[in-house]
This record gives sequence, structure tokens and C-alpha cells, in this order.
Amino acid sequence: MPPHSEVTHMDLVPDDPHANPTAWRIALDACAGMLSMNTSKGLRPLYELPHFQGSFSISREGVLAGFRLRLPLPSEARLAQAGTAAELSWESMSLDADGPVNSLGGRARLLLGRRETFTDVSALCAKIPGERPYIKIVLETVFSPVALHWPTDGWQRLRPVTLTLFSEIRPAEVGSQEPPA
Repeated sequence: MPPHSEVTHMDLVPDDPHANPTAWRIALDACAGMLSMNTSKGLRPLYELPHFQGSFSISREGVLAGFRLRLPLPSEARLAQAGTAAELSWESMSLDADGPVNSLGGRARLLLGRRETFTDVSALCAKIPGERPYIKIVLETVFSPVALHWPTDGWQRLRPVTLTLFSEIRPAEVGSQEPPA
């Protein structure tokens, strides 16, 4: 299944530039994710998560309000146990301003198969001006792999794992073949 993403909008205001969700799309070419294990020497990359499926909720001010993402796992990251999902679900629908400008925070839910955990999530959401302005999003959460029994390296060594995702929301181009957001 090809990657699919969408932009949703929580507060629709007719004259607002962010009010029309069909006018925006997630720039799949600018998306990347990484799962890293925290070690005494810093972060050690475990898996790249090159794409995702899901949506972002953007407020009328153009600020990230929440997200619901499904991160398909690379084959080397999947568990061999029967009934384990081949994707990690990550969601938070209650992000609030958290300190410096463009910084947001909240609680997130991670779900892998039938196992779930809740953890803090931090986000940066910046409006990038220009002829074709866009919104840059960076999400990050640290979780205990024991709760999900995954990933194996983190679980066996009882090390925290960091999940980071980079994305951009850009204006949809007229006549674009990509699905509108």
C-alpha cells in the first residue's frame, strides 16, 4: 500500500489560510522517522521509518494541535510473535504550548499490536514564510520498550527508546497527482 497522509483541521474559519484542509498536503518527500536507543554514549539509531500514514490536526493559527499516525515498521524491526502488528500507532490529540515559541507538549499513546503505553510527547511546529509558505513539524517521544515488548534491543537492555518524526505540510499544488490533504 503506498503511503497516504492527510491534513485535518480542527477549527474551520472561512477567511483563514489554514481553514481549507484540501489546500494543504503532507509533503511525503520531506518526511522521515527514526527510532533510536538511548545509551551511555548518546542515541544509537535502531531503525529508519521512511514514511507514515495518518493525519495532523492544525489549529486556525497554523499550529499543530494533534496527530494520529501509523508507522509501518521495516521488516527487521518487526517481532516474530504471531498477532503482532507490522505498524506502530502514535497519537496525541491534546498538544499545548510548552515553553519557547513553536514548542508544544502533551501526552501520546503508542500502540503495537495489543500492547500500548502512554508517554510525554514534544513537538516543534514552525511556519516557514516565503513565496510558498509551509509548516515544519518535528515530533519526539521517549518510551520504555518494556511496555511494548519492542524493540528487542531496547527491551533486552532496559534502555529508553526515542521516536522522532520530521514532516512538512505544504500548500497543495493545482493539478497535483498526489492525494489532497
